[in-house]
Amino acid sequence: MKRLSLIVSLIAIAALNLSACGANISINLFTANEVVSQSFTATGSTRVVVEMFNGNIDVITGNDSTIKIDVDKRGGGNSQEAAQADLKNVAVSMTQTGDTINVVAKRTDKQVDIGNSGASASLRVPNGTQIEMHTGNGKITLSGPVGNVVATTSNGALEVKGAAGSLNLTTSNGGITVNGGSGQFVLETSNGGIDVTADNVTVAARSSNGSITFKGSLAAGNQSFRTDNSSITLNLPAGTSFSVNADTSNGKITSDFNVTASSFSDTLLQGSVGENPQITIGLHTSNGNIAIKQSK
Repeated sequence: MKRLSLIVSLIAIAALNLSACGANISINLFTANEVVSQSFTATGSTRVVVEMFNGNIDVITGNDSTIKIDVDKRGGGNSQEAAQADLKNVAVSMTQTGDTINVVAKRTDKQVDIGNSGASASLRVPNGTQIEMHTGNGKITLSGPVGNVVATTSNGALEVKGAAGSLNLTTSNGGITVNGGSGQFVLETSNGGIDVTADNVTVAARSSNGSITFKGSLAAGNQSFRTDNSSITLNLPAGTSFSVNADTSNGKITSDFNVTASSFSDTLLQGSVGENPQITIGLHTSNGNIAIKQSK
């Protein structure tokens, strides 16, 4: 009972603070939905930009040239009638300018919804389409050979499978899972793990609180894998040549490769593998083990 009273008090305080800033507060108990759909014909260099709020974004690919978009609007209120009426405050626009298609959902008022008001998007795009996606409080998934991808969410996981291009993925609270892709990967999460399976890529992976796992092959250049409070595991082909600079404050470093080391201890490994390495790997964790393994 005391816990419930505390929660109600905190919500009330937040509501008063936001009201002082000119925002209207609604604690949604009911939800209403409306789907807005539109199709476009893609060109060879089409780019799709999606901006949602409080909702997921899901993308799959197809072999034709049609882009099919469904946006699921959600209104909220203290009754079903109020939730239905609130749908008018969730505006959706889908426009095309040149080769760029913009899909945007936003609220048209200053209301702050402590509930389920928001918008989610489902897209079917041609293979190779360039994708940029942004949402808050939602998961982002992509499946199929899309082109270059930029994706951000505040609270949700990111999953990319079968991509054909580079990836720039950021989430505040959620894991990142990648299978496929090419070129440069920039992957960052504050609270979640990062799991990558790819070949011939350049990786900059950063997690504050989560493990990092990579399986595949790395391209020539600088590679970076950093986490603060978990482990790092790399699985690389047996014949890989690379330079390594690895350290952990509270953990142990192990390697299946024969490293010619300039510095070596349980918590520090600096050296090289093979002749004339073109790959440089940086590995850092504060609290966790680091393992460099040979793929089987």
